[in-house]
Amino acid sequence: MKTGLIVKLKNIFTCITLIWSSVMLAVYLVVLFEIPLFAWISYLPLGEAFCELLSFLMLFGIWIVPVLYITTVFLMIFVRKKIKEDSQSKRLFLFVIILPLCLAALMLATNFMELLA
Repeated sequence: MKTGLIVKLKNIFTCITLIWSSVMLAVYLVVLFEIPLFAWISYLPLGEAFCELLSFLMLFGIWIVPVLYITTVFLMIFVRKKIKEDSQSKRLFLFVIILPLCLAALMLATNFMELLA
């Protein structure tokens, strides 16, 4: 029962890390390339609130994605070594490892704090 819980926890953290990193990458690319998506969204009902939510997710994600990344990688290594669970594909593991690192490299290379301000 305990091993099943750890595998489920690893899968949950993997999904959360992938989703959050993907959303942050999409929002950051919109900000980076100055696509007027936020202006278009603000014309919709509750558009201003949605724009504020996206900016909050972006700023909050700067701190949460590294924590999720470290936790997910630790769980992936633990499950792979101790429990010998190989049902997940290696492509998913590589994607979980590479996507947050690419996001961090892109954000550091483009001086993200000035863009988000």
